[in-house]
Amino acid sequence: MSKKTAKQTSTARAPGRPKAGADQTSAYSSILLTASRMFMEYGYEAVSLQQIASVCKVTKASIYYHFSSKPELFTAAITRMMGMGMEQTALRLSEPGTLHERLVSVAAAKMQQSHVDTETMMREANAYLSTEQLAQIREAEHRIFEVLATHFQREMDNGYLRQGNTLLLAQAFTSLLMLANREDVRHMHETIAELAQELVGLFLNGAVN
Repeated sequence: MSKKTAKQTSTARAPGRPKAGADQTSAYSSILLTASRMFMEYGYEAVSLQQIASVCKVTKASIYYHFSSKPELFTAAITRMMGMGMEQTALRLSEPGTLHERLVSVAAAKMQQSHVDTETMMREANAYLSTEQLAQIREAEHRIFEVLATHFQREMDNGYLRQGNTLLLAQAFTSLLMLANREDVRHMHETIAELAQELVGLFLNGAVN
């Protein structure tokens, strides 16, 4: 039996290593999308790489082909998800209509799917993430707050909102939307749109007559 040439040896895949090419580009996107959904729904610790691989219908080796570890995948998935959230928030806030109408649009979109509180998820993941990974996620989250803060500042400048800390207001609005994760709160209204209307009204007007 002849020995393999150096070229043959160098191009051979390691056992279990997925094929390179267009299929891996598709697998990469699928893994990121699935991971972000699962982490947001169940939290960091409850989700394993094997579970993600099973949902994606790929091998665990396929995940390791793209990501060296669960923390690396978590960071990439969550920052991607937050980046998409930032773009959607900016788009909805740029639409015609009153601030109330635009915030209802943002709120309804965000509350369509129940997910864990971001701070709870980050506390779970904190022990596993590097300082750099934590910073990447916090920066992605901060960009969402900045989009909201920019629009709140415009409404302050035109006199619709009273002057205040726009970033604090942005975080308060985002935190209020997490109430939609509670089943008892969701059942107070027939639709997410109705719940969004009430929460935005509470945010903008408070409970004062």
